Amino acid sequence: MPISKPHSTLGADNKGSCSNLAIYLEKENEELDRTIKKSSSMSEISQLENRKQGFFTASEINISTIDVISSIDNNKRKLGANDAKYFAPTISFSENELSHIAFLATGKREVTNVFDLNLSELEQFNNLIREYGRKVMDNYALNFNRQDKGIKTGADLVYFAKIEHFRKYKGTDKEVINGKEISGEYKKGLQSHIHIIVSRKDKTQILKLSPTCNEKQTNRKIGNNEYQVGFDRVKWINSNEKTFDEHFNYKRKELEKFQNQNILKNGSPQDKHEINKKIEIESINMDDIKKQIRNAHFNVLMIKPNNLKEYQQQMIKFAIQVLPTINKDGFIQENHFFHEHSGIDFKASEVDQNLKLHELFNADSKTTRQVQQTEPSLEDWKINTEKLTSILSSLPYEIDPGVDDELLKRKRKKAIRR
Repeated sequence: MPISKPHSTLGADNKGSCSNLAIYLEKENEELDRTIKKSSSMSEISQLENRKQGFFTASEINISTIDVISSIDNNKRKLGANDAKYFAPTISFSENELSHIAFLATGKREVTNVFDLNLSELEQFNNLIREYGRKVMDNYALNFNRQDKGIKTGADLVYFAKIEHFRKYKGTDKEVINGKEISGEYKKGLQSHIHIIVSRKDKTQILKLSPTCNEKQTNRKIGNNEYQVGFDRVKWINSNEKTFDEHFNYKRKELEKFQNQNILKNGSPQDKHEINKKIEIESINMDDIKKQIRNAHFNVLMIKPNNLKEYQQQMIKFAIQVLPTINKDGFIQENHFFHEHSGIDFKASEVDQNLKLHELFNADSKTTRQVQQTEPSLEDWKINTEKLTSILSSLPYEIDPGVDDELLKRKRKKAIRR
């Protein structure tokens, strides 16, 4: 999930100027400047200059740090000396999410670092992240529930955002604590994220907006003036996750969903069990399950069951339930296979179009007439020996030794007599 943290600040005091934070967010550009000073190649210098990042808003890009400081620091009408003047949300991405964005930008599956991207690819990569960042701030605006006061999109706020592409290990990271990495070293892989500085006051400087308040959605009234306060941080995170999936057409796995991770951390034992089951099912390869069902099916056929009930009983030995649907005319309409270990139900045709159980097991006209009036018995559906012989003669399968030891003994005796 995209991690959306509405920090009050990033170590700076947000009751005064945002200058320290804005200047701090120049660190990657400063690192590029140091590299540029060491280079003697005009081509390399040009490449590095073009990798620098400016701030962006709902409608502009490449905004200077000076302009950011001026805009935020002057958007504070009627805020007291001890009031927060700004907040510093961050938007981080998982490795899978960043790989997906990189693929959309480049068509490449194996991008491990932004320096793997040429300038054109990097520009597209940044554009996609920037578009998403703007949508996140639209969600941020809506989450205050002040649409009636004009807060409808990020354009109604005063905010500046910057994309960063690198992270360094800190002393508190588990990799550093365990001695596997050194504090201050760059982390490997794609590490792109967004830092945001957003004013406490909206663009009109009338409304105070705080994402760190304890209230989620509260109605208040002063005189005849009714208004809402609050910011639901969980709702914001869920909205941002949904926006990411829709905007980038991302197929999110169960384990990546914020709601599921929250349940695994804070939910009841029953809720945790249900989520773990979903995750387990998703991790199973569907093709492998279908192959297990096909193998079980053909191994059971080699035992030559007399009827559908015997076939059903033998399939149970493989932890596979056969669930036929019989229509009002007494015919088997379709068969389902229920794979007990995964909890997944398949139609027979989904497993293999060539299984054709309705041809393999059939009932005579007398039986079908009885079925229309009474509860059917699966013994009434006899094996079609001609069809069975045809299937077995074309099979490359070897019988599973766990299916029927007696059958193996009979096979060995026949081989000895020969």
